[in-house]
Amino acid sequence: MSGLFDAVKGTVYKAYVNTATSILPTLKESKFLKDGVLTPEEFIVAGDLLVNKCPTWSWSAGEPSKAVNYLEPSKQFLITRNVPCKAFTSSEKSEVVDDDWFAMGGAKTTKEEIPDIDEEKKQDKPITNNQVDDDDDDIPDMDDFDEENLVQDSATATTSEKDDTIAKHRSYDISITYDKFHQTPKVYLFGYNENKQPLKPEEIFKDISQDHAKKTVTVENHPHTGVPSAYIHPCKHAAVMKKMIQVQIDAGKQPRVDQYLILFLKFLSAVIPSIEYDYTMEV
Repeated sequence: MSGLFDAVKGTVYKAYVNTATSILPTLKESKFLKDGVLTPEEFIVAGDLLVNKCPTWSWSAGEPSKAVNYLEPSKQFLITRNVPCKAFTSSEKSEVVDDDWFAMGGAKTTKEEIPDIDEEKKQDKPITNNQVDDDDDDIPDMDDFDEENLVQDSATATTSEKDDTIAKHRSYDISITYDKFHQTPKVYLFGYNENKQPLKPEEIFKDISQDHAKKTVTVENHPHTGVPSAYIHPCKHAAVMKKMIQVQIDAGKQPRVDQYLILFLKFLSAVIPSIEYDYTMEV
């Protein structure tokens, strides 16, 4: 019964978001520091830095018929292809970072994947100190940044021939779109098995933290390609990014909007710990 209720709830919520997205004005004034969100222009600025620092990432236009008018035609979304995926076991634990967001290493909690509609736009709820480690070292120093720190070259990914775990042979295309409703990035995953055949949704969920699989991660058609892909629900993105921005401010650093996606990909690694785009970054 609960599964049916969740399905109905998800359908209603998606209809609400689609309707609201079509009528809501596009964010024009920067609220990066205040709310942890981006304007479309800031999304492009942050994407340009990611592409510049990490050549494995690139801009894509997608299908012209699916292009949105608030982004440049050639910069509809970001994508990196053939990212290696290591084995991930359900024995790995998670600790709370912010509600549905986790970091590997502690005790787990559970939450519903779809937020209540009345609560959806409340970006400014208090975040307690024990939800995020305020250690300044958690924020990468862009002055020392090197593209090799963010995306591990596929040639360095090691695979044991004696290990029969299929996940070690998998790879993923990861794309980042701009979500107009949440005013944040939205991540899509499309996976391949060892024979380069597309993974089924249930196979993709095996490569995702089990605290998030089928909760904050579900499947829908990619907005710019139409291909069914797993996506990470963006309802918590702004709250977590706001907290990370505050950590920088408390450490005496000036947050830069062009660094947004670098930080975003860092905290996202808790959801997809087996996908090695963030494998070598110092924490």
